[in-house]
Amino acid sequence: MKQSEVLFRNVEEVMSFDPINDIYEYELGPVNYRGAIKLSYLIRTLNRLEKEGKLIVCLRGFSLPDEHEWFIKEDLNKFFVVGQKGREYLQRTEGKRSNLYTYEMNDREALVKEIQALYKEANGLLKKKKSEWVDGQISEKFTNTDEDKTIEELQYNKVFLTAFLHNIGNLWSGKKTSPLISATYGKKKKEIARKFATNSLDGVPRNNGFITLGYIPIEERCFEVLTEDLNKELERLGVKWYNDIHQEVMLLDGIMPQRIIGVFEVFQDSPIEKFILNPWVYKMFLENEHFNYKRGININQENFDEFAQDLKYGAYILENESGRYNKRFDEDYYHRVPSVRRRWN
Repeated sequence: MKQSEVLFRNVEEVMSFDPINDIYEYELGPVNYRGAIKLSYLIRTLNRLEKEGKLIVCLRGFSLPDEHEWFIKEDLNKFFVVGQKGREYLQRTEGKRSNLYTYEMNDREALVKEIQALYKEANGLLKKKKSEWVDGQISEKFTNTDEDKTIEELQYNKVFLTAFLHNIGNLWSGKKTSPLISATYGKKKKEIARKFATNSLDGVPRNNGFITLGYIPIEERCFEVLTEDLNKELERLGVKWYNDIHQEVMLLDGIMPQRIIGVFEVFQDSPIEKFILNPWVYKMFLENEHFNYKRGININQENFDEFAQDLKYGAYILENESGRYNKRFDEDYYHRVPSVRRRWN
């Protein structure tokens, strides 16, 4: 069975709305025949590009048990303009300003202190989780901060340790403010994402939920970590870790809006699903715009700041040809987001 057929096998209806005329007050309606045909073609194109090693098609299951209907009726317009960010980007409810993880990325002394603290916590959790599947300690060589270590190497070490701790889960003290979000890819991605969306990792669905459908260009992968690669790096550092059963990809900062195709709505007590097509993709279909997977979907972000803050974000990301940057809304300057590619041995 083709991947496009697997993804949409249980979809009963494809919905969308006009992102220009209905940007504030929208009403979901069925996608017309032309839009449905073009969606099918787009999914086939993404699957072909994935086979060619140019991108990864990924899914992220999530739920909003107390705000499910509100999200559908009031927040979809904002979601498709802003994207889906890591918890690091949320407003702090206690009202205290918290610096972004990039704040001191170019301060060597501060970076060294952060690496040492993350390293200590990582090895402490490894010791706690030791079993037939988990063994070893991350080598002290990883914390080598001699002057011959470049700032880029230190930045990579910080992000790597953060990714490992994020992968561990709620045992990590920093999980609630992680700059990473997790998604899944591969042949079983829909099944895995649905379990997370309905909170049914033990096989018992507990709520309705959503699954974000997006993609990540990987020809020059810079801002994501595959758990498969994480495990290889851990092995190099002397650590045996769990197999990648969820085929997880950890995305630094979040899923960019220009790479979100749409959202599946899934239900606790029914296999039937709805698919909400990104209205900017639908606009692209109706206006016969060419899709460039590297550039992504054309989105009018004039309302970005307003929408992001409505969604409770206190910070945001800027991505352009020179790289990726982030800042809080109350800051004057951007901080460069470091690449997570290791270019040395």
